[in-house]
Amino acid sequence: MRVIHKDLKHGRIKLAVETLDDLWHLQHLVEPGDIAMASTWRRERETGDKLRPERLEKRRVTLSIRVESVEFHKHANRLRLLGTIIEGPDMGKHHSFSLEPGSALAITKEWKPDHLQRIRDAVRASRRPRVLLVALDDSSAELALVRQYGLDELGAISRPRAGKLYAVEREADEKKFFHRLAEAMKDVIAREGVRAAIVAGPGFTKDAFTAFLREKFQELALTVRRDDVSSGGRAGLYEMVRRGLVERVSQEDRVSREISLVEQLMTEIAKEGLATYGKAEAERAASVGAIEKLLVADELLRANRVDVEELLEETRKTRGEVVVISTEHDGGKQLLALGGIAALLRFKI
Repeated sequence: MRVIHKDLKHGRIKLAVETLDDLWHLQHLVEPGDIAMASTWRRERETGDKLRPERLEKRRVTLSIRVESVEFHKHANRLRLLGTIIEGPDMGKHHSFSLEPGSALAITKEWKPDHLQRIRDAVRASRRPRVLLVALDDSSAELALVRQYGLDELGAISRPRAGKLYAVEREADEKKFFHRLAEAMKDVIAREGVRAAIVAGPGFTKDAFTAFLREKFQELALTVRRDDVSSGGRAGLYEMVRRGLVERVSQEDRVSREISLVEQLMTEIAKEGLATYGKAEAERAASVGAIEKLLVADELLRANRVDVEELLEETRKTRGEVVVISTEHDGGKQLLALGGIAALLRFKI
């Protein structure tokens, strides 16, 4: 994401959308009641008296709408804002902006500290390398992209098994599997602008694969880091994140930090240590300045901002950090199961 113009005196920020991650951030920045302005396509009005008018031509116009709903379609790489036109042709009518990477959008609203922090995070993240994860064992490879909202699981490549094979057949079978995986990785890296990949798994298959890359796909091999995890598949992907392997590639990675914070929270809760959860308990902790980090699920914040705004402000006043946790990954889902709000404490209360 890139900030094109910022005028907080009038509550207006214009942003350039560069990636799918930026659309996810905008989903949480734009709220019903906000004013959004963008260049868009709209059909011209017809002024004639034809009984059966011809299909009208679309033309490019700049409109401002008062937002009524926000829909994020991550698999279509689009964000849709629906609202009523308040400035431009056809005032009072409904219109929707369909935003994608390459779009620009100006938002006018009352900007809260967490909104501005999210913009700073998105701008900073745009400078970091995107990471491809591959959890590999002797039967399959599971691929996922590390995005700011969590792991974008891309699917699995299976290695076919045909009963007992001779050693030469097993080797040929393995080479075909490795070739398919390498081509899939190349495709993702080219399409998504990935600058680093981590291949990890149990056993020796990952070692054989990295050796294969060095021989057959030298350019791809330069982007790959190899490591160990205890299992393949989806569990292996999340183990990579939990163990901080992504952070070795990108020290400020959002997903690793969020999952690490939720795991720290669960550990403290299990031993009845420096943690609490639930809105009432978090409010009690905030009232005595005990909160070091307040963890808030993005879904809860989006649905009930008014209910928790006072708690957020009280936490900031006592120099606590408010961390918005994405519910697109397992850590965020764990936080939601606790009510969507929890705190790591400076001292027990």
